[in-house]
Amino acid sequence: MHCLLNDRLSDLMKSMGIDLARLQGMMNQEAVPDPYAVLGLDNSASDDQVKTRYHELLHKLHPDTSGTEDTTFLLQMVMAVYEIIKGERGLS
Repeated sequence: MHCLLNDRLSDLMKSMGIDLARLQGMMNQEAVPDPYAVLGLDNSASDDQVKTRYHELLHKLHPDTSGTEDTTFLLQMVMAVYEIIKGERGLS
């Protein structure tokens, strides 16, 4: 069951354009993954691209719209990294 859940979450993240290999490599090197990698973006993404991607992921990961159980951790991670990016860029 645990493996099936991991496969479903992995498939969901891939469908959202998040490179799991890139995230895993960063998590092995640092305590906190690159916020842009969590969103599936490069650091050079525009403010509008960051906001758009954030809202896309919120919709896809929200328990009412994801169609997949147990996306809470991913949703919280996306929300946390967006707050980091907002602080860095001064976004509202």
